[in-house]
Amino acid sequence: MKYRPMLDSFVPYEWEPSTDEIAAKIGMKPGRVLRLDTNTSPIPPVKLLSQVGRRLHRIPINHYPDTSYSALREAISDHSGLPVDSIIPTNGADEAIDIICKIFLETGNEAIASTPTYSFFKIAAELQGGKYVAVPRREDFSDNVESILSSINSQTRLIFLCSPNNPTGNITPIEAIEKICRESNVAVVVDEAYYEFAGKTAASLVEKYENLIIVRTLSKAFGLAGARIGYILASSETVKLLNKARPPNSLGVINIELGVLALKRRNYMHELVKLINSERQRLFEKLSKLNGLMVYPSEANFLLIKFIDPPADKVYEHLLKEGIVVRNLAASPPTTGCLRVTIGTRRQNQRLLNVLLRIIGEQKNEDTLG
Repeated sequence: MKYRPMLDSFVPYEWEPSTDEIAAKIGMKPGRVLRLDTNTSPIPPVKLLSQVGRRLHRIPINHYPDTSYSALREAISDHSGLPVDSIIPTNGADEAIDIICKIFLETGNEAIASTPTYSFFKIAAELQGGKYVAVPRREDFSDNVESILSSINSQTRLIFLCSPNNPTGNITPIEAIEKICRESNVAVVVDEAYYEFAGKTAASLVEKYENLIIVRTLSKAFGLAGARIGYILASSETVKLLNKARPPNSLGVINIELGVLALKRRNYMHELVKLINSERQRLFEKLSKLNGLMVYPSEANFLLIKFIDPPADKVYEHLLKEGIVVRNLAASPPTTGCLRVTIGTRRQNQRLLNVLLRIIGEQKNEDTLG
């Protein structure tokens, strides 16, 4: 069987093991495993699921969905403040990124990214035959805008930004995004998967810059990671272009119903964001008091922590034995020695803190961490 030769050296996305797999590995019941590695919501939208459940008998599951996703686009329009012809619903943010790469990249073209950042940018670009150009962030993880602009050449077709950035948690200032849009003639993609936690967006620039494309998701702040609902915000002309690569019916009718209801009834999302942001600040303050580590400020639903003593790998393994799963970034510069931790509920975060306290031997701080 013949296939593309580039796949022999291609490094695919590293899938997270299932909770059942982790539980079996560490000899623990799945219900005791605490997932702080995927940046998803610690609380499912139970009321929303109940509302959809009551409507299931009226959902035309035997037919394909409205391929224009008109109801979902209207709901996204209300949330984003942009007109419906500036919106493309997608099967999660990853499909949005894949569509963008299909439209703009072919063999020999280049995609620039401000790194470290979301790993799927590289994967999607290389699958289209593109060359991924990593532009290192500054020491404080801010974007090096001048280096990004100076890296543009005749083969450059895409620039990837992520705000708030995964895994560092910091934002790209609106002024920096506008400067890159204004001074480049290529598509500028801003991944705003964690936008709701920061409350800062480049959406106001979409109608001003035709080369600006924003990608968002309902997986994080809306708690719908399992439903796979994302969307693109762009100028109406850019939307027409991107729609040429959009597959039909990639969102099912139940997912559409979930998305519409979630966007129309956003109060629960705002409450969740308030809870997560409060816990993020609390966790940041508690961790900052501990010796042997450094925690970076974040405007997302996670924290990046650099461990010095004990080393990150040891902390990771110890946490795993206790049933707490975090993302290990320790082996890849510039996040050497770092673990990324998703913000959970207060009880979940306290469980993490208690284990960290034992690991690093900070018993004297026990009272301050209660």
